Amino acid sequence: MKLQNKFIFKSIVYSSLSLVIYYSPITYAGVEQFCEPNLAINDKNLNGCSNLPVLYPANDSQTNMTLLLSDLGLATIKPMTADANLWDAVYGMVPFDAANLSSLTQNKMPNRRKLLERNDTVFDERCTSFDSGNQAFNTQVQNNKAIPNLEKQILISERKKMNQCGDKIELIAINPNWSITTRQYASYLNASILFYNSNYSAATKIYTVLTTVEDAWLKETSQYMLIRTSLNSAYATGVDKYGDVYLDNINQNLLKQFLDNINAYLKAYPNGQYVASARGFMRRGFWLSKRQDLLVNEIVWQLKNPTSKFYNLEMSELPAEIDRRVFDSSAFNVNNLKDPFFLAVYDLMHMRESSSENYRPISWTQLNAQKELFKTQPELFQYLQAAHLFFVQNKAQEAQNYLPKANAKNSSYLQLSQIFLRGQILEKIGQPQNAEEYWRQQLAQAKDSYQRGLFETALSNHLAIKQDYSAFIGKKAQITQPNLQRNFITQIADTNSLQKLIQSEQSNIDQKQAAIYTLLSKSLVHQQFELFKQSHAFMPKNAMQYKGYNSDNEQLKNKPDLSNFIRNGANITPQLKCSNLETLVNQLIN
Repeated sequence: MKLQNKFIFKSIVYSSLSLVIYYSPITYAGVEQFCEPNLAINDKNLNGCSNLPVLYPANDSQTNMTLLLSDLGLATIKPMTADANLWDAVYGMVPFDAANLSSLTQNKMPNRRKLLERNDTVFDERCTSFDSGNQAFNTQVQNNKAIPNLEKQILISERKKMNQCGDKIELIAINPNWSITTRQYASYLNASILFYNSNYSAATKIYTVLTTVEDAWLKETSQYMLIRTSLNSAYATGVDKYGDVYLDNINQNLLKQFLDNINAYLKAYPNGQYVASARGFMRRGFWLSKRQDLLVNEIVWQLKNPTSKFYNLEMSELPAEIDRRVFDSSAFNVNNLKDPFFLAVYDLMHMRESSSENYRPISWTQLNAQKELFKTQPELFQYLQAAHLFFVQNKAQEAQNYLPKANAKNSSYLQLSQIFLRGQILEKIGQPQNAEEYWRQQLAQAKDSYQRGLFETALSNHLAIKQDYSAFIGKKAQITQPNLQRNFITQIADTNSLQKLIQSEQSNIDQKQAAIYTLLSKSLVHQQFELFKQSHAFMPKNAMQYKGYNSDNEQLKNKPDLSNFIRNGANITPQLKCSNLETLVNQLIN
């Protein structure tokens, strides 16, 4: 009978409870990639899913750029939102998914370009001003004394009909009896309709005529629209049917016209309302013409002149722009990089480990050849030297010589990077006790959520190895991030720690249930049936209602699927009957 029970029991374990053994609280849809952090925080390869708030080779380069922009006083970075529910908590404050950083990044110095208001996400440049253009046009019409009131209503009504960029919009029939100014504004609308309809050559002709009229707004705005029209006209020559851009196919005559229109506007309106935007378009022109030297120089100028009327950088977008148009460009040439900002990003990229056939890490000689270019930021250069010794040369002890001797102030991301690297050196040279105490001290001195998240994650690894379960529970827990608590309970805690955690008065209900689920799972997998019986006694009375995401009760959907451990028995065949799970376990024990 006992052999039969074992057979039945194994059938239950390997079929009905397969989700227990291979449990993950996150479900996968199709072939969607799943992102999760590396809580060991020891990546050496590029890992966009696990970024740190320090200048780090394994970070996505856009993250390193954002941190450098913050240190330059140009960007502010809002805190990450940590997963709050323990059972399915994947991310805490640190590490974080690099894809989430841009939405949390804001300008510290205001962008002088008029930010466009739009209701929908726009992927086509010509459509970016569709909504804001409507507001600007209507305001000018309403305030223009040369337009009769009835004709104002007509113009505003016609602009209102232009309600969807990309649709084929009908041109306006211009009434010869309208006033001259009304006819000019109607012509402007027709030029804009042609622009939004992608008929750039016809739009150019009308805008060109309107640059000669007396109305100041029409005259300047038409001159500015010639920039955008020629940009889109040139850009279209390099785009294939799939939307991919091939810079070699760009019509050079149209590109020259685009750049000439920028200079013409800036010359005619040195203090115009669109000067920052017009100057910003120069970067687009340099990229399209593959003049990487000019593109990099323009970005550097912008970084150094945030109070200029031409300042037009958006911190949430700049790292992606640089990534695409500088570092990922086929025209990239490292010799164009002469500024500490660009060089630091490049150097960190080339301190990673990589399996790419064409990848070559930067050498110590190549790095030191940049020293003169870092004369305005010697501390940053020394950090890069320390990072190279640690990550590339594997000389952790020597790397310490390039870090500040005294405790850094920890008021910048560079200083935080220095502090974190010193802790990593302690880990590397085999001083775990010193490293643990170091992380504890840094956590106590943490000034913001990024610092707390970083040092708490580093410290949690030591506490977890020591099976210090008390550090993860209670109102005054040392480790407060739910994802770190979950990781300890479900992945690291041994049987003794799990039992103590379940019975502790300091544990909250979520921690207890996670521990119960984990202990029951492990005892089944390892066929420790006495342990399973003991742990089963801690199950809540309504355990059958705990069905994970399939729970009827909304509040139980993000809790452990404890119903897996409730089996009421069944008749498999008339001759073979399966007792309930509790009875089977008792029989196996006896």
